[in-house]
Amino acid sequence: MNSQSDNAMASTSFAVSPSDLRVVLVDQLHVQATSFSPFAEMLADYVPGSGPLTDTARQLASDTAFATVAGVLARPDLRLELLVGGGMAPLGSLRVYASKAAGDMLVALAPGDGMWDCRLFETSRSCAEWFAHQTGTNTLEGEPNLLPPPCTLSTLVAAFHTIDAFRRTAYKDMLEFKRTVDPIITPEEFRSSALAAIRSQDIRWLLPSLLVLSPSVVESIGTMGNDGLEQAVQRGFLIGTKRAGGTDTVLLFGEAGSRMGAEFLRSWVSSCGYSMDVVGPTGPRTLQRGYIASTALANHWFRFETKDGVLQVNHQPLSLEQYTQKLGDLLLSATVVERKADAAGAFVKPAPTTPSRPEPQKAAAPAGAAPPKTPKFCPGCGAPVKPGAKFCASCGRAF
Repeated sequence: MNSQSDNAMASTSFAVSPSDLRVVLVDQLHVQATSFSPFAEMLADYVPGSGPLTDTARQLASDTAFATVAGVLARPDLRLELLVGGGMAPLGSLRVYASKAAGDMLVALAPGDGMWDCRLFETSRSCAEWFAHQTGTNTLEGEPNLLPPPCTLSTLVAAFHTIDAFRRTAYKDMLEFKRTVDPIITPEEFRSSALAAIRSQDIRWLLPSLLVLSPSVVESIGTMGNDGLEQAVQRGFLIGTKRAGGTDTVLLFGEAGSRMGAEFLRSWVSSCGYSMDVVGPTGPRTLQRGYIASTALANHWFRFETKDGVLQVNHQPLSLEQYTQKLGDLLLSATVVERKADAAGAFVKPAPTTPSRPEPQKAAAPAGAAPPKTPKFCPGCGAPVKPGAKFCASCGRAF
């Protein structure tokens, strides 16, 4: 266990191994985790008293601050789930938990290399400041909103792909030692490359990062309208024109596409998909979800709302101070919602299914056969998974 205090952000952090966590939570602190807890699946198959009580585990059990952390994480009623990556940042995950029983305190939990990093915050403001400084950029307010609301998902996809297309053109020019003054792309090339980007899941590009970091958006892809390209033209991301001496339509980059394309080309730092969930009297539900992309000019905040079955997007370019305030407001928004940790219920591990009739014995796998593939991302929480891992280091889900 490693623990330290951060007075600037009013927090205390712990680095704890999952094996010690089982012993401390069950055998020493005697906590019971609900299904909303990040410990639920990890503790489901632990036999009380079966783990060794290490010196680290003994220190944790006697630490009053960690006892508070354990209480919040075992029976939380609020969760801010964040997937981080894109730009210059690798894929990672972070969750923030709170419990009305613990007052204003929040706990941030991040999986590590064999360790779980836990950070206790006294207030939502200190938690928001810490996360904003971890993921945001120190920008000033005043950046114009080139994608003002209301905006549909089809419009957002087209705008993001326009930004990616601008970046791709710039990279290609650099590789070929040239500078294209007015790069063009056909509508067919735009649509086919957008589909390829969606399938790629390559978070180095803006559009795929949106879908990887905000998995719930993928469910709405099939409901997109066909007006994305038209909206991108109307909003100044693209310009439709005719080839010189021809009749076929081509696309040029408009002012919005060129400006945001250059912004993300030169200074895209990282992105983050977020989901705010609470446990109400009837169980867990989502309060808010969205996506954040930070550059040297602005912290672009995208909030998603579903109205009449259609996903709507609200975009705001924020300074670091505004970004911190927005995060703090997001956490505070759950304080006026009725929350009840017990409504999440106890975690029940699914029983293995038994076939109704004996199946013929399968032939043994030949020597040298490839082992079953480990998923790249946890199907339960979306956190990145290391090759060969048998369970998720973030939520404990078994593979």
